[in-house]
Amino acid sequence: MALADRKQLDDKKPAFERWIDSLSTSNRAVIDGWLADLNISNQRIADWIRDDDEDDDFTGYPAGKDTIAIARRARGFVRSA
Repeated sequence: MALADRKQLDDKKPAFERWIDSLSTSNRAVIDGWLADLNISNQRIADWIRDDDEDDDFTGYPAGKDTIAIARRARGFVRSA
């Protein structure tokens, strides 16, 4: 892939996914774990990620439950019927 094409690929990612990409390795692992755990509601995850945590170098994201649902579906984390 040409260097010049990389920005175009990044621009196509949803803002929430770009935010996840910007997280530290440890914070990303926490968020990924929450997304994978279907016992945690979409709303609860959205609530947890909104607030900044300066002690943990964490900048929150104003996601709603629908954004979390989309992210889960994109990763294949859905409840089977």
